[in-house]
Amino acid sequence: MRWYDALWVGRKAARKKRRIISAVKNRERMAGVYLITLAQNPSELLDIIPSGMLASPAFPADELFVLGIAAGRQEAFELVEKMVDYIYRETNALDIRSYFSEKLMNAD
Repeated sequence: MRWYDALWVGRKAARKKRRIISAVKNRERMAGVYLITLAQNPSELLDIIPSGMLASPAFPADELFVLGIAAGRQEAFELVEKMVDYIYRETNALDIRSYFSEKLMNAD
């Protein structure tokens, strides 16, 4: 699992950011925590993944590039909306993958 350096964090998630990141890295379940990642399907923009899915050893967490974290489903949708809006304003396009490509290549 790789993490975006300038991680997008929802307002409620910001209060427990360190705890969330630690739990996600350790594949612990955290109720109501969602990850925003580059979409696994290249024809889609982003994925919203409940953190509980990471607890499954079958889940391909090593392939994830985490762009944001949110506390609650509604906050996850709002964060994705903010991300897409920001990227569109910056680039006049919705090529999320290209926008993050340099960060993806340089991620740990």
